Amino acid sequence: MAETTAVGPILRNIRDRMAQDKKGSWLLDHRPRISNTTINRERLRRMPDGTLGREYGRFLDELKTEPDARPPVQYIDDEELVYVMQRYRETHDFTHTLLEMKPNMLGEVTVKYFEAIQLGLPMCISAAIFGGARLGPKHGQQLIEKNLPWVTDQAINGRLLITLDWENLFERRIKDIQEECSIIPFSEWSGSR
Repeated sequence: MAETTAVGPILRNIRDRMAQDKKGSWLLDHRPRISNTTINRERLRRMPDGTLGREYGRFLDELKTEPDARPPVQYIDDEELVYVMQRYRETHDFTHTLLEMKPNMLGEVTVKYFEAIQLGLPMCISAAIFGGARLGPKHGQQLIEKNLPWVTDQAINGRLLITLDWENLFERRIKDIQEECSIIPFSEWSGSR
């Protein structure tokens, strides 16, 4: 579904925004991949708590998934745009990890809203809206009253996360990466900047 809704102009916009960022430009030039081949899960499990590597590994373990779980991009002709879409798919779980959103329905919807605001991908927008509609009353209220205001602030004021070279940040503390990306953790957000 992602490729059929991610029209060229939107992907070109993301690519152009990546190209304006030093690390984003490097990613476009070198096109590193996040896969079972490039990610050593055992190494992640041995990293200290609170590091991106350990928390990303924990997220994958909790979800019982792996980096290769995302299918390859199809139906896009431009190789650079294929990479942008593939990079989005491969870094989705890092976004969960940095935002400290659990792999449950509320966490997924919250992350989809973040991605919808930052990237504008139609599949993120539709997943956020329709996923939010599937939440029960308690989580639906939390989404509207707490998560949406928070995630909107983070997506607008935070760094464009698709430009991060996540693979080189595994040993860094999540708190430090959040600070550098202007991401305020949900538990610490007071409602305004």
